[in-house]
Amino acid sequence: MPRPAVRRDRPLLCRVGPPAVLLLMLGCLLPPLPAAAQPDPGVYAVTGARLVTLSGAPIERGTIVLRDGLIEALGTDLEPPPDALTVDGDGLTVYPGFIDAFSQAGIVLPEGREYAGNLADRPASEHFDPGARNLEDYLKQGFTTALLVRDDAVFGGGAVLMNLIGEDVSSMTVKAPVVQTLGYAMQRDYPGTLMAVVAYQRQTLIDAAYQDLLLNRYRREPRGMVRPPVDRALEALIPVATGRAPLLVIVQSENDLKRLRDLGRDYGVQYWIAGAQEAWRVPELIRSAGAPVIVSLDFPPIESVTGYWYDRAFRHLEEAESEAFDDRDEAAVHGNAAAVATLGVPLALGTGGMRDPDSFLENLRLAISAGLPAATALDALTRTPARLFGVEAVLGSLEPGKIANLTITGGGDIFSDSEAYIAHVFVDGRKRSFEKPRPRASGPAAAGPAGEWDLEINAEGMTIEMTLTLELEGTDVTAVIVQEGEEMHLSGTFSEGELSLQGTIPDESAAPITLTATIEGNEMRGSLGVAGMGTFTLTGTKKPGSIPSGEGGSKDD
Repeated sequence: MPRPAVRRDRPLLCRVGPPAVLLLMLGCLLPPLPAAAQPDPGVYAVTGARLVTLSGAPIERGTIVLRDGLIEALGTDLEPPPDALTVDGDGLTVYPGFIDAFSQAGIVLPEGREYAGNLADRPASEHFDPGARNLEDYLKQGFTTALLVRDDAVFGGGAVLMNLIGEDVSSMTVKAPVVQTLGYAMQRDYPGTLMAVVAYQRQTLIDAAYQDLLLNRYRREPRGMVRPPVDRALEALIPVATGRAPLLVIVQSENDLKRLRDLGRDYGVQYWIAGAQEAWRVPELIRSAGAPVIVSLDFPPIESVTGYWYDRAFRHLEEAESEAFDDRDEAAVHGNAAAVATLGVPLALGTGGMRDPDSFLENLRLAISAGLPAATALDALTRTPARLFGVEAVLGSLEPGKIANLTITGGGDIFSDSEAYIAHVFVDGRKRSFEKPRPRASGPAAAGPAGEWDLEINAEGMTIEMTLTLELEGTDVTAVIVQEGEEMHLSGTFSEGELSLQGTIPDESAAPITLTATIEGNEMRGSLGVAGMGTFTLTGTKKPGSIPSGEGGSKDD
């Protein structure tokens, strides 16, 4: 059924009463559009950008159109549809959305560690929170999709491929399950030691194969046979135990990789390797296994790398000798992905183990500086994981009909330039925009954001003035925007100079609103996004003396 034309008429909108003051101000100040050209929040056109399609040669200056969560069209001579919201892509590069191929994004485990021996019948998305505060951090690193993997279990259940913007688990799920998972996490109860974990892995695979034998026998000749007990966790592992499906195995150390090799050999298990921070130490093992490797760019400290103390124990090293060893080990850690890339196995990249993913792009550039080809890195974030996870028909490249997941970069080459940044991401056709990161402020002027701020919102050349009051408790922020006496409440986080707030317009529309900003001393710069209306730039200045009690001393001091 065609969408009815909706006319944005300033006089009518301005007659609507409060409390949606911000929405009204934006609606009243923006020039009206003809009914036929009314932007549809489900339709976007990114114009004049470099398009790295990965399905053909890059388009040096082109347009890509997104509609209803899918890529509708792309090309050089493409006119944006009249109902599209346009994004100026001049100086920007559009990539297929980056896939975090091994991730804990948005997983919020219960307080107190639960027993996680065999969770094979449970999906990793069981504890996924669509509103988790750290999801914004993954988006800022360019990730639009992540393979969720529990890393606190032995058999961690089904890994689930999730898009990172949405309202609920079902609408954000791309594929579930993708693969069963295995790790070496010791439990509070049995298995509580590494030796016990290894024994538990092996016995559980034996039990799953035996459960398969019993179930098949009972299906053929149930009469005269005791009915096998139902064990959903074991039954979920039958395809793995019988060699019909792979197992994603989380490994970190050289010895973990050797244990995995032995498990595969002794039980006929197919496997993918995830984490693999010491793959560089056993290249022949990786090559002979031929298994896909998902390298985590969570670089371990060199002191924890296998062999670190062997080179240094009981030796009186001169400072120069010690520094040479450190430089060698650091280069090996940074060069891990490059080492895997030479072994002829599928390579993907992930954040697994990073509780704070903010360093991913920085670590990616270090890996490239250490020898990982940029083209290989791009494939490892797009096409390779899409193929590995069986979703290449909908993800991994820019083609009409695929899911509208885009990673859009500015400021230079995201793979080599430290000034490059993620300007926008689209996930299922939904847009998030980010300001270019600014140098962190330091010293007394950077005491924090708490207090009152005078804000100015620029909407198509018009300026809307309002007051923003921020209160902090740790990194958690509560905020109140006041405009012409009307209040709007938001909440979010502040960390390392970055403020991120979310809320809704307090009227029947309940339109989502997002405020993101960088704070340097007493200055704030960022953007304010209102669903269905677009994203607007904002600037702010902290009111003199506005540091409430509890941050930087009280007013009475």
